[in-house]
Order: sequence, then structure tokens, then C-alpha cells
Amino acid sequence: MKHLILLSILLFMVLSLQAQSQKHSLLFSTRMHLGSILAHSKELPNVQQTYPWGLEIDLAWQLQTENVWQYCYCFPKTGLSFFYTNFDNPSLLGSSFAVYPFIEPTINAQEKWSLFLRFGAGPNYLNNVYDSIDNPTNNFFSSPISFIVVLGAGAKVRVKEHIELRLGGIFNHISNGGLRLPNKGINFPTLFFGLDYRIRPVPFADYSIMEGLDLTPRDSWWEITTLATAKTDIKGYARYPVYGIGGGYYKTFGRLNAWNISMEFVSDHADKQEIKRRDLTEDGKLVDHHYGAVFGGYNLLLGVFRFSFQMGAYIYSPFDRGSLIFQRYGINILLFDKIQIGTNLKANVQIADFLDFRLGLIL
Repeated sequence: MKHLILLSILLFMVLSLQAQSQKHSLLFSTRMHLGSILAHSKELPNVQQTYPWGLEIDLAWQLQTENVWQYCYCFPKTGLSFFYTNFDNPSLLGSSFAVYPFIEPTINAQEKWSLFLRFGAGPNYLNNVYDSIDNPTNNFFSSPISFIVVLGAGAKVRVKEHIELRLGGIFNHISNGGLRLPNKGINFPTLFFGLDYRIRPVPFADYSIMEGLDLTPRDSWWEITTLATAKTDIKGYARYPVYGIGGGYYKTFGRLNAWNISMEFVSDHADKQEIKRRDLTEDGKLVDHHYGAVFGGYNLLLGVFRFSFQMGAYIYSPFDRGSLIFQRYGINILLFDKIQIGTNLKANVQIADFLDFRLGLIL
């Protein structure tokens, strides 16, 4: 989990450095959330009458230079958010406290009415996790330090030069990425209402579309990636290393998009421990804990950042991992022209498997 916190700090530092300009508006935002918890597994306790509520505060910049606008024909907002959530069930779930960097592309930000998308991820603290004696039914989460991912959308209306009201919805997911079990994770969509206050408003310029502008450094590329993390076995007593190597082909389309097809080979020693514990054998030998997979998906390219969603399938997996397919959600930061770091959350359908740290080389 330490590498996730460091990556979030690095992400915020990069965003902050890009935003330090008199051409960007400085904003303070606050909003209230109200939502519900999705029961994505039959093994979860009944929380149908539980309605989480929360308070969120942002310190952010509205990026307003022409170079930024040409990327998406929009003025993105980026910054750091503090998000407090009360799960409306203190004896079982308690509360969460998250601090995460985010990016929020805003369409028609210069007009009275505007629309926005929001993506963010970062560390999260939970104050009432699973305990075999004091809280044995909470199999949503067992690690106080976890990770939150948010994805949302909404609309804003400017009521004064300094003030905008906002309304929207957001999907929130909290998980520890398999570092400690049980870890079913918690999914809780919320509706929110709040306001943005422009501490330092900067007038919006009227930019024109530059046809043929190349916003990506390459049309296609090959990539080699290494990954590493640690996760617990099913019993959840200790952590074991997970590491692997992969590669793939990427091809851009449009101005900010790329598709890819990739494969990876992973050695999962938490699964190896589980195989030993259950004495799973084949032809007199322990079942192999390695797996190979192919996957592909969509990548959003925003300057030095890449946000990705991948769907994959196991092509070699003697050990039963509960599903033949899996998903990956990731964010990478391009540090140099051909070197990038990032993190990926791998999930077998609705259950998080592990959260990894990765280092990639672009060929």
C-alpha cells in the first residue's frame, strides 16, 4: 500500500506543477453526498437499509491554457480531494477518510451551464474493519489502510463570477487490493450537491480548433511491463509476493484514445500457499500456481497520464481462480519519453484480486 500512497503523491505533484500558472483559476469546492451500498456478492451481510452520506472538499485548479484545451476541447479541473464517508452503520462499517488526486474534464466551462466527468484514486483510511472477535461479519474490508477509486459525472451552473453550483452522481469503490483478507470491497454510488468557489478567477479565452494537431508522441508502440505486489492467501494470515512480466501492442485513434492487445505471465505465491494448504495435486504434483493471460482494452491519453480499462482471459491457469475472465483498471504516469510507472487493480469479475505496482518500457 505504501507504493500507492507514493504514486498518489507523485500524481498530485505532477498535476500541481502543471497547474502553477497565472493562466489557471484556483478553486475551493465542497459538497454533500448521499447514496447506497451495492450487494455485489452473496457472502456480504445485509446492508439494504444502509444509506452512506459524506462530505467532500477540493482544492483545485481549472486549467485554461490553449495547449490544455486542444487536448479535449475542454478546460479540465484537477487537484486534491478530502472525502469523508459515514456508512450509516457504525457497528459494522464505521466511516472512511480518503485523500486522493483527481482530474475532471469540464465541457463548456466558459458558459453558464457546463458538464463534467470526474476520475480519482488514492489512499483511504477505514475505522471499523473486520475482526474475528469484535467485527466478524464485516467481510467488506479488513485493512484500515485501503484504496479508493471514484468515477462520476454531473452538471454545473454559474450563479456569480466566483460561485458555481454542481449536481451529479459518482461511483465509489474501496478495496485493499488483496493485501489482507477478507476483502470483498465496497461499492457505493452517491448523488452529490455542492458549490465551487473561485478564489482566483481567470477569464476564459476563446480558442479555435487546430486541425491536424498531433497530441500524442507516437501513433503506435510496443510496450514491456513488469509488475510486483504482495497479497494474502485465502486464510489471510500472511502476505506472499506476486510478480510478473507482460507486453503488448498499442494503437491510437482519435485525439486522446488508444486500444491495445496484450499478454502477461504471473507468478502468484499467495495462490501457491493456498495450493499447498489444500494439497491440490495433478498427476502426483502440486497444481501450478503460475498463470498466463491475454487481455485488451481502452486507454485514455491525457498528456503524461494514461487511464486504462482492460478485459482479460486466462489462457493458462491450472489453479481455479474463480472465473475465466478478469478486469484491470489502471493509471500510468510517463516519467520520461519511454519510461512509465503506474498501478493496476486486477479483479476476478466483482472481487478484487490484487493491486500492483508496475514499471514499463515503451519500445
